[in-house]
Amino acid sequence: MKFGQALLALCALAVPAAGLINDHKDLNAANQPEIIGNTMWHFGSGGLNIFSPDGSTLVKELGADKVCHNTTGYGGNGWRVRCDFYDVVSDGKKYVFAATARGVAKINVFEIDTGNIVGALPSCESPNDLDYHSLRDEIWIRCYGPNKEGSYLDVVSASGISHEISTNITFIDDGYSRGYVVTHPSLGDVGYATDRDSPFLYKIDLSDRSVMDDGKIPVPLSHGAEQIVYSPVNGHMFVRSTVCCTCGFEGADNGPDCGRYGGDNVTVTTGPWAGPNIIMGRCGYSCDGNAATDINGVFEYDTKNDKLVGKHVMMDGTGGDPFPSPDGQHIVMLARNGGTSIRVLAAGAPGQPSTVFADLELGFNSTTFEGDQVFNDYSFIENAGKKMIVFASGTENKVAIVDLTSGTADISYVTFSEGPVSSYRERRQVEWSVGTNYVWVDGADADEVYVIDVMSKSLV
Repeated sequence: MKFGQALLALCALAVPAAGLINDHKDLNAANQPEIIGNTMWHFGSGGLNIFSPDGSTLVKELGADKVCHNTTGYGGNGWRVRCDFYDVVSDGKKYVFAATARGVAKINVFEIDTGNIVGALPSCESPNDLDYHSLRDEIWIRCYGPNKEGSYLDVVSASGISHEISTNITFIDDGYSRGYVVTHPSLGDVGYATDRDSPFLYKIDLSDRSVMDDGKIPVPLSHGAEQIVYSPVNGHMFVRSTVCCTCGFEGADNGPDCGRYGGDNVTVTTGPWAGPNIIMGRCGYSCDGNAATDINGVFEYDTKNDKLVGKHVMMDGTGGDPFPSPDGQHIVMLARNGGTSIRVLAAGAPGQPSTVFADLELGFNSTTFEGDQVFNDYSFIENAGKKMIVFASGTENKVAIVDLTSGTADISYVTFSEGPVSSYRERRQVEWSVGTNYVWVDGADADEVYVIDVMSKSLV
């Protein structure tokens, strides 16, 4: 099944991404009116649209004027209500929380049973990452900008949403701080956070809402740390290292051109120009995938003692971004390699490094995209005795369904649209409608969304 813009619109992925979330909670009040049941929620420029899992029925619609009514933004063709989303998370029982780009620092709250908007909670500036702690019943919010107390981490109670909780967690002295936060019931009242311009894994006391006294764990030979994921299988944290690289002269890591934003004076910690001296270069995303410097990849830490136990890179020796399976058994690494390969790790024993489960070469078109990250999302599926991962190509209108049920990777493909590639800047979102056969894939450049039956391997 394919939807056009009249029903469904995703916001461009160059700005804060639209959110897809599946409400698969146990309905404890199914006899009440307006209960929407098992549904797929789509957040986009048109507001919130809630569909049946197969997309055949539009269950509920809340326009942008209702969801993002507090702000307007200039889109080039006159003023409009801006309705873009950074992240969406649910407590699985009562509420859905959406970080909305709305000109003010707030989190939208919706009732999970009806889809009705409850209100908006204040947060730190530009919230980009939401993490739900089920035992504490709290939503932890990682922001680019600080709140009024100067904190880049905020927290709201999922059970008392009108109650504001004060935090004061800083990673830098001033300015924007990009990073992520991870909490988990098995970690108790401890969480972990990163900053892409600070070479530490920060250990957070969730009760005191502060960085712990021994909470700056070094990330070696790095400029900073960014993506962070956790496996409860072995109690290990997987941390993406960011590095600096040279540019602006012949023989530099990134060549003589420093790009649109020019170079800065940096200290390089990896590659042929590594040393204590200041040199012209860039840091962070500009160096991701650089064969000379992006060689730290993902560091693996044992949270029992916060010791470094391993390091993981892609097939070609460069770094990749880590993403976990829901059960923590696997960690998927995606890199700026045109999608030529994906590394899947199998979580090891506690205190021991994880191992390579598979290197997937899916065969999608990578011509002219060799240095791009054409995967930025995927979906794990466990249903009807099957264990699968679905990857959507950013360079073709095609998904790869990787069946891991037998312990090896069995790959099949589904083409969901003919004609021009519908992804926006080689990026797509992928979301499984939990408990069903259906996976949703966006085609933002064509204002379309596709629903695929992964069991029959066909477009619905």
